[in-house]
Parts: sequence; structure tokens; C-alpha cells
Amino acid sequence: MVNGIRARFPEPLGMNDDPHNLPVDDASEGTQQIPDPARRRLLLGGAGLAGAALAAGAVHATGRNRDHGRYHGQVVLITGATSGIGEATAHAFAREGAKVCFCGRREARGAAVEAAIREAGGDALFVQADVRDEDQMKALVVRCVERFGGLDIAFNNAGIEGPRGAFDEIDVDGDNSYLDVFRTNVDGVFFAMRHELPVMRRAGHGVIVNTGSMLSHRGSRFAGAYAGSKHAVIGLTRSAAAAEAEHGIRVVSVSPGGVETELLRRFLGGSLEGAGRNNPMGRIAQPYEVADVVLNLVAPENTFLNGDDVKVDGASSA
Repeated sequence: MVNGIRARFPEPLGMNDDPHNLPVDDASEGTQQIPDPARRRLLLGGAGLAGAALAAGAVHATGRNRDHGRYHGQVVLITGATSGIGEATAHAFAREGAKVCFCGRREARGAAVEAAIREAGGDALFVQADVRDEDQMKALVVRCVERFGGLDIAFNNAGIEGPRGAFDEIDVDGDNSYLDVFRTNVDGVFFAMRHELPVMRRAGHGVIVNTGSMLSHRGSRFAGAYAGSKHAVIGLTRSAAAAEAEHGIRVVSVSPGGVETELLRRFLGGSLEGAGRNNPMGRIAQPYEVADVVLNLVAPENTFLNGDDVKVDGASSA
């Protein structure tokens, strides 16, 4: 027990350790201690509409002056921000004074997240868009620049879990197929950078963060398509960093382990029970914990951090 606070996390079951390397996580039985600040941030960064509502109320309670936030006046674009890590990051940037433009495919969810950010005193714009469609990615960037006057930071986060099974068992095309996971996780990042980079070049500065995974660094017996797509994200990140450094643009990636999100829940068949079993910290991450890393990666003092990938996995890869 730390400072008298006990937080509940799921009790592990016997699971293959692959799920712990996906960007989503677990919360079931059992207890684990976390400090007071972390418990407060848990309320601020929870995923989903309930999390957005909690975030709105909690931010009002803090009375933070956004005019003095770390990213006051910065324009941030986030893909896949209607839930999970993306939603938590949108709230985090808005709390720090940034103007946030974000996309997702679910119109109702996007509108709810935008409303929650605005209710908490932030500035946000939701644009319904599918990252698999280049025209929609171009339109997203155009809307962002038209509304907020530029683009300083991009977090290309949208992704899907993809099919499970051996290569000769999974569907090649269609929803949640081999091609669908690559169109979303790889093409989505490529299309986004393809239209973000020219804006940043004209400004002479910018930072892009792409979402990888612990499966960007290893194989998987049952998630080969997903692992392959996330390996590709690292390749795109490093290539863009090498090409764009001369223009004052940094490109990095973040690779979460297990995170408590809808994506992980779907990937594990509807339950997150036991997802943190093999993590040295005995749990999976909360979305806000990844969001904090993203905010730190784009900080102006990290001027020489470029082309690298930062693992956020609670030492599971150690």
C-alpha cells in the first residue's frame, strides 16, 4: 500500500505471453499498489466515453490554466483517437494547452471525445476519417491546417489487431484480414505522413510519433500479420527520420506492451483477464501511461532524439 491507496488490477491467468506485447491491457481481480498521483491520472486518462467524462470532470477540478500549458498554442493531429491510447493522448495534449485535431471512423465516439475536451476547457476538432483512404488523410490534414493554422505535432496512432491464426488459415482480404491489417497499420501511417510532412517542411519544424508495438521487435505464433505490420511501422519511422532531419523534422515511434484498450480486449476474445501475468510489474498499462510518453517524446528539449523507437512495456522485454 502506498499513501493509503490501493488500485485494482486483474489477476493473471495462464496465457501465452504474446498478448502482453500488444497495445492494450488487463484489469481483473487481484490488487496492486500505485501512488496517489498515478491514481489521479488514471481518472484523467481512462479510455472510452466513461473515461472522457471522468477526464472532463477531473480537469475542471484541477483548475489548470491552459494558457501556461507545456504545449500552449501548438497544433496536434492524432489518428485513431476515439478510444484507448489515442483518446487519452488527445486529452493529455488538450490539458497542456494544445489545439487538437483528431480522426476516427466512429462519428458518435469522435463527437463525444471532442465534446469532453471542449467541456474541460480544451480546443479540439474531430474529423471522421478512415486512415486506409489516402484522400481522407489528405482532407484531415487540410482541415487541421485550415482550422488551426498549421501542424506542429502528429501522432499516427490508428491501428487494428488483425486476424489470429497461422498464415494458411487467416483470410487474405476482407474485414480484419491480412490485407486489412496492413492497410490500416501500415498504409494508414504512410498516408498520414505523406500529407503531414509537406506542411511541416514548409514550417521548418515538426515532430511525428508513430505507434508501433512490442510485436515490432519480435515474432508471434498467432499474430503474424499484426507483428509484420508493426515491424513495417518501425521501418517507415526510421526512413522518414533519416529523410526529414535536414528539414528540422523529427520522426520517432512508441511501442506499447499490453494496454487496457478495446483493441486488446477484441484481440483476446473479449476478456483482458490475465493479460498482465508475465509483466514484471504484474499488470498492463493504462492508456494515459502511454500518452505521457508521447508528450515527453515530442518535447522541444528532445531535439536530438530522432529515428528511434521507445518501448513502453513495464520491462516485459527486459
